[in-house]
Amino acid sequence: MNIFDILNTTDTKEAPELPHYKHVEWDHPDVAFRMYISYISLFFDFAVLTYHFSTPFHPKFYVKATRRRMLRLHILSGCLEILSCVAAFYAEDPTYYSYAAATFAMIAHVPSTFYQIPTVLGIKAFLVPSLNLVTAIHGYFAFNLVLNPTSSYYLLSTYMTVHIYAWSRVFFAIYYRFKLFEGHRFSAAMLTSGMLLIPTVLGLRGNILLVCTVLVSDIALRQSNNPEFWTSWTTEHPRELSATPDKKVILEALITAAEVSNSIPQLANKSPKDRYAHICATVMTANARNLSPREKAHVVFRAIDSNHDNVLSVEEFKDFLLTCGISQYEMQDKMMLVTLFEDRKVATFDQFCTWFTKNWIHSNTITIPRMPSTPRGQAKLVFDTLDSDSSGTLDLQELQHLLVSWGLPANEAEGYLKTIDKDGSGQIEFKEFYAHMSTVWKFAIQSFVDEGKICIEV
Repeated sequence: MNIFDILNTTDTKEAPELPHYKHVEWDHPDVAFRMYISYISLFFDFAVLTYHFSTPFHPKFYVKATRRRMLRLHILSGCLEILSCVAAFYAEDPTYYSYAAATFAMIAHVPSTFYQIPTVLGIKAFLVPSLNLVTAIHGYFAFNLVLNPTSSYYLLSTYMTVHIYAWSRVFFAIYYRFKLFEGHRFSAAMLTSGMLLIPTVLGLRGNILLVCTVLVSDIALRQSNNPEFWTSWTTEHPRELSATPDKKVILEALITAAEVSNSIPQLANKSPKDRYAHICATVMTANARNLSPREKAHVVFRAIDSNHDNVLSVEEFKDFLLTCGISQYEMQDKMMLVTLFEDRKVATFDQFCTWFTKNWIHSNTITIPRMPSTPRGQAKLVFDTLDSDSSGTLDLQELQHLLVSWGLPANEAEGYLKTIDKDGSGQIEFKEFYAHMSTVWKFAIQSFVDEGKICIEV
């Protein structure tokens, strides 16, 4: 008999022994494990709250008033629910505390969680259906807690399911500290959190239910004929500002081509192995030349444009990626060709430059004499980094792409930026950026620091 059977049978068919904390069956391994996870979760609650109140929130929570209110409701209701669960566990009569915990869950925390799930980061194909399932289970236990307010099983299950996010933050911090799952860190953290907590309330059958939910959901959505949706659905949406590892590899390879463009003028006339050997033998560092992203894009473009017709064909770009050791399968899997060419057969320099600089600013290290100490100086650092062509303004489309890459719906990103662009110029100047986009630059500067993107000159 597993923990689910023990606790559910004891609490629903017999009068429970109160208070709960005095009658925990510590000799039963499953019960003991459940209790240890409960106490550790309470400790992590304080750690996660401390982290969030000491670092900027993700911009996706602040660009829309409704989302800001829902976030505050979510945090407040979650804290009150946890406190009510703890009080019920130690009270001689847990009834009213249990009612309070269930009320906070059903009226506020569960609905606010469902509201935020569509904008979750990570791989939506896994996280959206799994989070919907966990949130529904949370609501199920909260509802049953109302019907059975003295049940320790429903009380602890309600308490455990509210901690899915706290544990994901803990695993994210661990994976970040040890540089694990780079490029998929958020998804890996959420997966580990779910696989730990769900068995504590449903046993191993819970993980089977989780896998089946994800499979059924994705099989149904796979029938969609919208390739753009499916690409976004199955692509990692990182929390960090920096690029994913595959983008970094490609960009380094592009810069490598720029460095050796004179020594290898006709890339298409050499075998991929020979060309790659030439690149490795010739280039000392990807950042050897002190050029702006647009200047780098220009020499890269000339290096890849093997027939010198001033446009880049799909075949030329494929040929170059093969040079860099990228397989045909990886080209399609990572949507490299789609993001550059879209539905076109060729790309002009301006189109290539837009694609290149948009990715370069998220992967290149920022070298500065010293770290800005004032908010204005930090905002200017972020602004100059995003201003890839040094025009003194930021293009709305580029900013929209940045916000969407952070998990914000495209329509919300567009609406938010329109409220910032007071003069309707389609460009954001620094004074607008500093005054009205503090959420973005504060998060970005924190991301720069966390990801080690800032290098101080010695």
